[in-house]
Amino acid sequence: MTALRIASFNVRTSTGMDGRNHWLLRRAACVAAIRGLAPDVLGVQEARPGQLADLRRAFPDWTVAGRGRDANGGGEHAAVLVSPGRWQLESSDTRWLSPTPDRPGSRGWGAEHPRVVTLARLRHDDVRVGVANTHFDHSSHVAREHSAALVAQWLADEDDRYWVVVGDLNVGPDDPPVRALLAAGWTDALAGVSGGTEHAFTGAIDRVRIDHVLVARGVGVTDARIDHTRPGGRLPSDHWPVVADLEIPA
Repeated sequence: MTALRIASFNVRTSTGMDGRNHWLLRRAACVAAIRGLAPDVLGVQEARPGQLADLRRAFPDWTVAGRGRDANGGGEHAAVLVSPGRWQLESSDTRWLSPTPDRPGSRGWGAEHPRVVTLARLRHDDVRVGVANTHFDHSSHVAREHSAALVAQWLADEDDRYWVVVGDLNVGPDDPPVRALLAAGWTDALAGVSGGTEHAFTGAIDRVRIDHVLVARGVGVTDARIDHTRPGGRLPSDHWPVVADLEIPA
């Protein structure tokens, strides 16, 4: 078994009308929160190019994978960040959650925005793992269900490694998109962990958990939690990050 600490964090877009919680005022807290998680791999959602640039400056040795959801590759990213150390990025690609997944900027099934999944393929010695980081649409339940089916199909086609799905799925653990992924063979790494993740900058911990870590059959989970750290007393985002310690079979 090879250890992998993985985290998922919706960092909240920098274009939101967030007042004292604007990115420029909380980016140091966000960086500190990520540093405290100490992940081997981090999936971020809603990160725009300027925010990713800030994260690159804060973590200059990390590898960043993923394209933005807009047709020109800009806009919000569901990026995968790999910290220096054991795990090396072999390859990655970004696919759009639509009937035309290879067409940048495409959307489908009533989605309000283009949505993407970043597939990152990692290796440590002879151990391979894949990370699929995504952000499902917030307005269309049909889009979310189709998105879950696409992700399950794509990962089933890549059976040379164990896959972990992370991201903001915009639904709770008992809703159809998550149930569909569980039925396809994944396990909820945070099953049994109480509390929610989205809190709209209130700091609430009792709302719905819409941020997830789902692991392939055979992957062990030694610990998992929702992180409520407030560096310097400041909320780092409008979501709490989730983190899981995994064991990847050889």
